[in-house]
Amino acid sequence: MSIQTWKIESEILGSFFIVSKEVLKASMSPQYPKIKNFIIKPVPNDKNKQTGKFTIIIIFEINVKEDDQTQDLIAKIADIGRDIFSTYIDLLAFLSVNSIQIVKPLKLTYNYPGTNKYKSIVFVSRLATINPPLPLTNFSIFIKNLEQKHRIILTWLRRALQEKDIVNSIIASFIPLEILANQFPCNKRHINKCDKCGYITESRPGMRIQIENFLINELGYSDEQFIKIWNLRNDIFHGRLVITSEQIRDLNVIKRDLILAIIKGLKRLLGIASSEYPREVISEPLLIDSFVVVESTDTEKK
Repeated sequence: MSIQTWKIESEILGSFFIVSKEVLKASMSPQYPKIKNFIIKPVPNDKNKQTGKFTIIIIFEINVKEDDQTQDLIAKIADIGRDIFSTYIDLLAFLSVNSIQIVKPLKLTYNYPGTNKYKSIVFVSRLATINPPLPLTNFSIFIKNLEQKHRIILTWLRRALQEKDIVNSIIASFIPLEILANQFPCNKRHINKCDKCGYITESRPGMRIQIENFLINELGYSDEQFIKIWNLRNDIFHGRLVITSEQIRDLNVIKRDLILAIIKGLKRLLGIASSEYPREVISEPLLIDSFVVVESTDTEKK
């Protein structure tokens, strides 16, 4: 085993300014790496006043195997670096009670010991991703008699599609999913029998059974897909979801399944053929969580 020292760099925009001139101590203790340093530096204007823009630099160490230089190791380091960075951003958002915008893509850099060679991991900005335009040919929905439930589903679907935060997007997706699950017949009923008198009561199925019926019986989803969706719903709403960068990739897959379920269900409600738009497939950028690895040499370093 050996220890690699990585540097995280990025630039953020926040509604606060730094009062202390001291370097903040890196007291945060994530599960695996050791934080060596945390620096947040204001970016001043021409009059040397703080502008609300800040440069962040974090140094951390991680144990790696000598012979392990696989893509999985790079992905692990990328995930660790992003988790560390996100935690500090979360703390700044908490302290300022305001949103924090990342204005410069996150970059992780490793300097090979005793050399002027570097390896960098740079995350691709999703804002720069432009999907190929779609040739929309079906405008029949504009002349359909939309009910209130249809409008609510459409509103939340748009929010789910445009929301940049993956968890917020998934939460927005669960609302139209539950509305849709109520629109399709479900033969299952809850049967309750009184232990004392034997009186039997019958009640409508709960949300779990309705969503299960909608996804599996109406849309053809697998039992595994339903269980992942339902468990994620419970983890989010009951405060059990612990988000890591590695987990974000799995969340993107569930988000895809949720979006497709809403599209397919709404098309059936509105009488739109499966072959017509919107397409019953999600464009690839929804699942992209990519980064670029760059090897470089600093010619100025002696």
